Amino acid sequence: MAPLIDNTTVTLYGSIDLSADVFNNSVFDQGTKWGVASNISSFGVRVRHNLAPYGWDGMAVVAQLESQVDFAAAPNERAAFGTRDSYLGVEGPWGAVKAGKSDTPYKRATNAWDPFSRTLGDYNSIMGNTGGDNRAEFDWRMNHAIWYESPIWNGLQFSALISPGQNYARDNSDYAYGDYFQCNGASTRGSGSNFPGTGGAVPGNIGGNGCTDGSYGNAYSAALNYKNGPFTAMAAYELHEGVNRHGDDGLQPGLIAPVFLADGSQVFTGIHNEWAAKIGGGYRFNDGIGDLQFYTYYEWIRREVTPIEQPFNERSRDGVYASVTQFIGKQWSVSAAYAHAFRTPGNPAMLSVNDPVLAPAATLQANLFDDSANQYTIGARYYFNDWASWYIVATELTQGPGAHYCLGASGHGYQVCGRDAANDVIGGATIKAATTGMTFNF
Repeated sequence: MAPLIDNTTVTLYGSIDLSADVFNNSVFDQGTKWGVASNISSFGVRVRHNLAPYGWDGMAVVAQLESQVDFAAAPNERAAFGTRDSYLGVEGPWGAVKAGKSDTPYKRATNAWDPFSRTLGDYNSIMGNTGGDNRAEFDWRMNHAIWYESPIWNGLQFSALISPGQNYARDNSDYAYGDYFQCNGASTRGSGSNFPGTGGAVPGNIGGNGCTDGSYGNAYSAALNYKNGPFTAMAAYELHEGVNRHGDDGLQPGLIAPVFLADGSQVFTGIHNEWAAKIGGGYRFNDGIGDLQFYTYYEWIRREVTPIEQPFNERSRDGVYASVTQFIGKQWSVSAAYAHAFRTPGNPAMLSVNDPVLAPAATLQANLFDDSANQYTIGARYYFNDWASWYIVATELTQGPGAHYCLGASGHGYQVCGRDAANDVIGGATIKAATTGMTFNF
């Protein structure tokens, strides 16, 4: 049979990750639960059309369509065709330019540094996560994007992405042109998405300026990666312009309410730029048992607020991450990882001396205001071959009373958060989980 298109290669590929989990979030009356999850399992089609026979030496048209596959859950719009990294572009000796939707260079810079990616021990419970809860805003796939990927020069590779805001509203409180039921910077049907019935949605008004929980305008992301033998290093930066956080002001349906200070004055959390930067490195060597791999990096996350808003700014903080993996022969690896979120300048929940009810005495401020968090994870993986593996992971997330991070943010089939009787996320929960599963990549 003749090919559909001359000089064209079509590749089908996929990744299947299914796990069984046991978890306890130590709050309310939920107790210990267990579940089955499909963890960013996906299927895709990749196409490369060689242009050399037509006079364009070293050049090709490239395209990709990738979709999530919910093996263990009822599919929804997250599993629609083309919802994951999908693009059309041109590549040549100078690199590649692509347009569509993609994981940002900032996200990709450390993707391979987390041995527990996709599990409940995923580092996005803390890293890249500006305010906790169930999404990591700086570990993101951006829609409506154009990006450049350089060739590798002596171990160095540079990548940069821009995503125009395309927002219907000047304050970025509405959908982008071409998107419906989805705010920029919000997970599908999650908090901030403005999908009917979700947190942040404006009742009875689809798209009615309800994108007030992290919706941004233009976004920019860049990364520089270096690899030379056993040594790896990276530096990355990402900027979200005009991030709308009025949802932190104590929203009533369709109404922005101000935060009241102890002296009776008012302040809004406002609309400000948010950015993140990280730098780190890794090293791999043979210790006699097998290869031993270390990774570590430091991360700065900032929200550029005014001084009067600083006591309510939980979006600015530092973080640190480290992982180590011991490979034993060709079949086994044993890993451990640690992530830490440092304290923020404040938080909109008013867990500070600015609220005379929550903190009537300055002596209580240090305890109530503590929104730092730690995540400890260990696990092992058995490789049947280069395509299939089995893993087991245990993780614990400990946090101060003002912190409200969740396990599985942006990675697992679902998130595990501390919740109250109304199913709202609360602070201070210690969350423990164990998970075992299999992967198959083709």
